[in-house]
Amino acid sequence: MNTRLLGTSLLTIGLLSQAPAAIAQASGEFELEEIIVTAQRRAQGLAEVPISISVVDGQELERAGISKVEDLYAIAPSLSFSPAQSSSGAGLRIRGVGSAAFGSATEPSVSTIVDGIVAGPGGSALVDFFDVERIEVLRGPQGTLFGKNSSAGAINIVSRAPTNEFSGYVNARYGAKLQETRLEGALSGPVSENVRARIAGYRMNQGKGQVYNPVRDTDENKRERWGIRLRGDMDVGATSIQLIAQYEEQDNACCRTSFYGLDPRAYGALTRLYLLPRLAANGVVPGPDNRVSLADGPLNEQTETMQLTGTVSHQFTNGVTLRSITGYRTWKELDTIDVDGVDVNIGNDPRQQRDLELFSEEIQLLSPDGDRFGWVLGAYYYHHTLKSNTITAGGGGTILGQTSTQGIGTTKTNNYALFADGTYDLDDQWQMFAGLRGLYEDLSVDSYRSGNYFAFTPGTFQGSIKTDDTNWVGRAGIRFTPERRQSFYLSVSRGYKGRAIDNNTGNVFFLNPERAVLDPETVLSYELGARTSWWQNRVTFNATLFYSDFSDYQASSFDNVTSSQILRNAGKLRSKGVEMDFSVKPWEGGSLSGGAAFVDAIFKEYRGAPCTSVQNATATCPVGGQDLSGRPLSNNPRWQFSVRGQQDFELGGGQEAYVRGEYNWRDAVVYGGDLNPATRQAAFGVANFRAGVSFADGQYELSGFVENAFDKSYALRIYDSPGFTGSYSAFFGPSRTWGAELRARF
Repeated sequence: MNTRLLGTSLLTIGLLSQAPAAIAQASGEFELEEIIVTAQRRAQGLAEVPISISVVDGQELERAGISKVEDLYAIAPSLSFSPAQSSSGAGLRIRGVGSAAFGSATEPSVSTIVDGIVAGPGGSALVDFFDVERIEVLRGPQGTLFGKNSSAGAINIVSRAPTNEFSGYVNARYGAKLQETRLEGALSGPVSENVRARIAGYRMNQGKGQVYNPVRDTDENKRERWGIRLRGDMDVGATSIQLIAQYEEQDNACCRTSFYGLDPRAYGALTRLYLLPRLAANGVVPGPDNRVSLADGPLNEQTETMQLTGTVSHQFTNGVTLRSITGYRTWKELDTIDVDGVDVNIGNDPRQQRDLELFSEEIQLLSPDGDRFGWVLGAYYYHHTLKSNTITAGGGGTILGQTSTQGIGTTKTNNYALFADGTYDLDDQWQMFAGLRGLYEDLSVDSYRSGNYFAFTPGTFQGSIKTDDTNWVGRAGIRFTPERRQSFYLSVSRGYKGRAIDNNTGNVFFLNPERAVLDPETVLSYELGARTSWWQNRVTFNATLFYSDFSDYQASSFDNVTSSQILRNAGKLRSKGVEMDFSVKPWEGGSLSGGAAFVDAIFKEYRGAPCTSVQNATATCPVGGQDLSGRPLSNNPRWQFSVRGQQDFELGGGQEAYVRGEYNWRDAVVYGGDLNPATRQAAFGVANFRAGVSFADGQYELSGFVENAFDKSYALRIYDSPGFTGSYSAFFGPSRTWGAELRARF
């Protein structure tokens, strides 16, 4: 962060403490509602939470057209998403930091929590949103209070609770571009005097896809999903019980890439012999506007996700609460995809099957609300078993004469922790807070591989690796609250992500097991933050300055030599910057909100990184790999901002109308982990618009929308095409679509 930006940000934070006296008095009629969050394991106003956080409620998600985790970048500064050919390889990043779980024995740096339960590794966390109360995007280390592996941040998803009165809703959406239909609804109300229940569900289907395949004469990257959630709340004296059962299925013709670019300097033999002739024969020109796939093999991903959650809370007569949160979650994935992407059989029928089963138990003891010293004590246990069965070739008909290579593996992880966190009121305006979590984690992998596919050493291999670690995370800081809904804090926190095992790169797992074990990823992070509300609560402004030092960052990148993703410790990494968000009600019926982030993230020390395809082809790759020390992280736009505005109109007779606009902008970014400039996406912005009218005092609403209104073409990821050295493939963001929604509430 440059000195001018730092100085301006500090001055802004300081001046905000004087804002209530400096701004003219205004009517409180348009006061913004206080946002309630559970980022510290109890319900609190946002100003009370000394964490950099973005919060979006369910209605805002619906009107922004956001229905899945990968769309959150549009409303949460410094959050980004990396897609992959299967959901198990996709991942989230916060402040430039994150790692997609390409192997079964590594986990993401950004943890996803669904109704109090850590969702687990890889694609298990890529859930759809339906009947959501709110989503909290917590930036910076969150391991003290939020389970495991949240060294970069956490996504906390909270579903809607049953209501005391009978109520419900139905939402129906149609998008013309992809012939998309989405139906969502819920019923809620009392079952008896002390029991309330809620049932919610959704179904989404796309008739067309983002990519056209002339070889198979079909649209690709289509999605079909459905899910259901049952929740029951019961009060028995001083004891409350919450039971949640959720199930979701996905059957997607996804996720196909398109060829994005070519670099003749790096052409390999397969590129010259097969890729270039097939592109020419089909008239396909790689580029940022190419939406044509030439794969002649299958494309399908099926997943099943189930989660059971039980929360029991008992409040004693002295106000202390004892709480138990029990979670059981399963995730099954089966995907088949033609990895070569052209109409020859180099790798037509690879198959990946994963089966995840996890269990977690958390016990909390919480102090009474309103005490001068607020605290929480807890114990935590987490276990998951992830089984994988992968065929990484194309069967007996490959043009190179191989059959296939099969890999079978089982990964087991156990995590045990004790934690304590508290806030002490020094006086009416000053508070101190601190927390500590001690943990022990063990990880084991059993793996078997056999076959002769050219990307692997032929033969049969078998091995087992076990590793464990004892470590700690924590936080400490001070907070100043000059008045209600005004808060300033300074904090330091230590984050942790457990050891990983590289069971994906060549034969390293079988022949060099010590090299396959990665050290834990740790971070020391500092924050200076402001949570302010002024102009009689018609304006809120939040800002956070942060500085984070990571050690042994677990970096994932593509290795052109082995044509596979590799995982290794990248030494030291530094991320610093500023995050801001705001909300304004400037006049009757008007609202404006948005956020911005500047993130300067670099490798302080990363020697031995994979070289680019050009470096390898031109023999300019240093012995042992390239040195990326001092270079920026991949997939990290330095600047991001979003702004949303809405104007409501009273029409009389119980009718209202509104118009709404959104604009989301991201700076240029290099996607490749080797920082190959060929994987650069230029800066881009996406605009969405919506207009609607409601009837019968809000019971019915009809709206029309256009998303990506100016049809901006952009890539969400660009990477080296497997096997075809010197070519690059991309996953593209959604093109322009328009449609309508109908909502009914009762």
